[in-house]
Amino acid sequence: MNYYYDIKLNFLDNNYLFYDWEDNDNIEYIKKIPLYQVTSKKFKEIYKYNGKVNKEFLEEIENKTILKNGKLKYATLIADKNNVIALEFAQDGHIITRSSLMLKDELALLDLLYNIPLKDLYFQKDTKLNNNLDLRKCLEIKEFITLEINKLDEEKDFLKLKYLYLEWFKKECIDIKNIKKEMFKKLDKGINEEEVNIYNIIKLSYNNV
Repeated sequence: MNYYYDIKLNFLDNNYLFYDWEDNDNIEYIKKIPLYQVTSKKFKEIYKYNGKVNKEFLEEIENKTILKNGKLKYATLIADKNNVIALEFAQDGHIITRSSLMLKDELALLDLLYNIPLKDLYFQKDTKLNNNLDLRKCLEIKEFITLEINKLDEEKDFLKLKYLYLEWFKKECIDIKNIKKEMFKKLDKGINEEEVNIYNIIKLSYNNV
């Protein structure tokens, strides 16, 4: 069995790249973890889908991942020639969490693959992951603003909706239906400086209550 040593991982429920890790995430320092190389086709399946491995593979990696203090029962690194991902499995073989690697670790690891044989890894695809390209903070801002818009509409607090619209678009509008339509349309285009400003205004409005 091949291993990789001295690596930081951030096990989460989806594929988040290292630059999207947050300060309050539980970053694990891994002293030793199994490493397998698979085909690019297999890697894409594992990266894009939830799913499970078989019992034989679980037995092969059981307790082989060593932490600073303790072990991860079922964890491994899976790589093809261009990509790497860390996976943690439940006892039934389903993937429960996954982690990207820091860039320096990924580049160093990929250099080692030329002498690691291909693993014919059994993987049963399940539901497709929602691999949203938005950063986690952007998703948080989008969801927060969306909840506020819907809340203000339900409570008929149209004065605050008009105020947010003015701050957001730098123009006035009295038609609530059009206000909501433009707000949601703008959110769908992504999070920019204007949306961050509205997010902060909404948060401040509750802190000042």
